[in-house]
Amino acid sequence: MVCLAILAFSLPHGFAGAGPSAKTGSKPAPVPAAAGPAGVRPNELGRLLILEYHLIGAPEAEWRRTPANFRKDLQLLYDSGYYPAPLADVVSGRLKVPAGKTPFVLTFDDSSQGQFRYLQEGERLVIDPQSAVGIMEQFKKEHPDFPLTATFYVLPAIPPKLRLFGQEEHIGRKLQYLAEHGYEIGSHTYWHQNLSKTDDLGVQKQMALANQAIQSYVPGYPVQSLSLPFGVHARNQVLEHDGEYQGIRYHYTSIVLVGSGPAPSPYAAGFNPYRLERIQAGDTAWGPGAYVERFRKNPALRFISDGDPATVTVPRAEAAKVGKLPPGMKLRRSIESGTGGRRELGL
Repeated sequence: MVCLAILAFSLPHGFAGAGPSAKTGSKPAPVPAAAGPAGVRPNELGRLLILEYHLIGAPEAEWRRTPANFRKDLQLLYDSGYYPAPLADVVSGRLKVPAGKTPFVLTFDDSSQGQFRYLQEGERLVIDPQSAVGIMEQFKKEHPDFPLTATFYVLPAIPPKLRLFGQEEHIGRKLQYLAEHGYEIGSHTYWHQNLSKTDDLGVQKQMALANQAIQSYVPGYPVQSLSLPFGVHARNQVLEHDGEYQGIRYHYTSIVLVGSGPAPSPYAAGFNPYRLERIQAGDTAWGPGAYVERFRKNPALRFISDGDPATVTVPRAEAAKVGKLPPGMKLRRSIESGTGGRRELGL
């Protein structure tokens, strides 16, 4: 479900990527495979977390995370051996995650002001340190080994002062900042349309006009991911990711849902980039902290990287569950020996 409390109405509960990756400098060298939490060996068929945030502000509520609690979430992920990954890398299967770490993805819906706010300090314009972008930028400075990035699913055509992060005079500056600093700008449709309640033309209009609006501020920007409003599908689901309206074509490579559990590995057979489940932020039995704890108790469920972007390492017994790999990637199956060691066999 998506909540637009900023619009002074509640959205009904419903269940149901990929743009530019974060900038990384030179190509990282493969890292030797290492054990993950509690000595667990690499398992790149395990599940991963795509986290779903809405409002950032006070007080804490079902669809609102306070700045302090958002920082707490980041610290928990850092301390628990998780590693930020662009949604684009998950969808493409081209993950660059250190050995022993578990990739996770941050997403934000609705483009509310608490996600990205500018403050005027004299003649200087600064990012509000209590906004999500400000918090992430500061966390990266304090933890240079934790390259935070996120996908922001924006709404271009909701009322002024609410749309596109809520500061009309800074819309272009904000979208350009995100595009230039390794964040992804995704579509949440043009005005948060329930896609099940419009026809095929209406669906295509929502996608095309949203992309056009984003590109009016960031010319040529490749909008490649969609967050479904209310988590509700269109009657013709193909039009959610491919279509055309008034000569404006669109193509999305990923679609994220609302809730309600961990996402499968991109290497798993049946992985569907157009049905990516998310974990709604909050201190609940289905929130990020709860899943971190479940994975701690059941580490075999968790994606553990082998550290080599060119290989996919899975337990030998799970090898049949691997789907089609990206071109050039090698599959390895690992075998635990009786002495706790491991051998790897290419498949």
